[in-house]
Amino acid sequence: MTNNMTKVHPKYFAAANSYRGFINYFDRIFSVNDYDRLYILKGGPGCGKSSFMKKISSTYGAKKCAVEEIYCSSDPHSLDGVIVKNAKKKIAIIDGTAPHESDTKIPGAMDEIIDLAQGWDNRLLKAQAKGISEFVAEKGRAYNAAYHYLHSAGCEADFVKRIHLNLFEKSKAKSWAESILNHIQEEKESKITTRLVSSFGRYGRYKLNTLNELGDNIISVGGEESAAMIFLSYVYELLKHKPLSIIHFSSPLDPELTEAIYLVEQKIAIVYDESADKSSNELFSISPADEERMKVSRKLYNDCMTEAKRWFSIASDMHFRLEKIYGEAMNFNINDRILEKKCAEIDDILETSG
Repeated sequence: MTNNMTKVHPKYFAAANSYRGFINYFDRIFSVNDYDRLYILKGGPGCGKSSFMKKISSTYGAKKCAVEEIYCSSDPHSLDGVIVKNAKKKIAIIDGTAPHESDTKIPGAMDEIIDLAQGWDNRLLKAQAKGISEFVAEKGRAYNAAYHYLHSAGCEADFVKRIHLNLFEKSKAKSWAESILNHIQEEKESKITTRLVSSFGRYGRYKLNTLNELGDNIISVGGEESAAMIFLSYVYELLKHKPLSIIHFSSPLDPELTEAIYLVEQKIAIVYDESADKSSNELFSISPADEERMKVSRKLYNDCMTEAKRWFSIASDMHFRLEKIYGEAMNFNINDRILEKKCAEIDDILETSG
């Protein structure tokens, strides 16, 4: 494990498929005022947006810049954004297409559009218009079905969460939280940022290994997911009022709950891990009747989540088919020329040239 932020490329998500639909944190994470330059990539599927960002990440990682990679919540192998910074400056490149569509706020001066659709051969795409239309329609129907089942699963999850909230013993939670927080030293100032470290999509639940890579000290909280995240939310409420540099990780499925907390300067991660020895279940007085009610909801929940995963997989398959069509109509040499030009600009901003 390394604790050098410039050697590890932290990997996060900035959006989520949740019980309440698609949740997007892009405006919070990629506010134009937080960067010396913000590049917004446009162009449809298969035009090389993710590959463009991976090349930026590789280029500036090799130049010893700190690089943060933001992955797609539906396809955790595809990039949605890259943040590059050194001691003086910071830039970001993001995918500005739906469902996290972005546009310039201060065009030319602080942010700009990079159009990667310049490399398309529209004649080839026109010949495939019927197939493209069918895949787009089927992709939309699959996403609608996936979100329907996610919403149904969310109703069952909310039922279990309400039971846990009603039975949460704060006196026990306070004692347990204090045993954790007593080892945390306060800093000079408070800074809270938002990220996600897991997602739900074609692979079901998908968790990045970022906190294990960054944290020198991992504090794991076990037990049932709802119970553990209620406790972590309680801990976060205590921590956020202290002078600390914190990355807060909401649950991707339920943004009201906390999945993990990372104390940046102290390199301490407090995370949910169902296999942890320390179980949060002891903070809740669950009666046999309560347990029976939750048992039924858990089964319904699992059935709905299985269907949601299946439909997200179908939607992704339609997307990959679209990428193949558009990719075959692309001249990627044009992307390479754009990349070379933008890297020269970024070098000047970050003062890394030479």
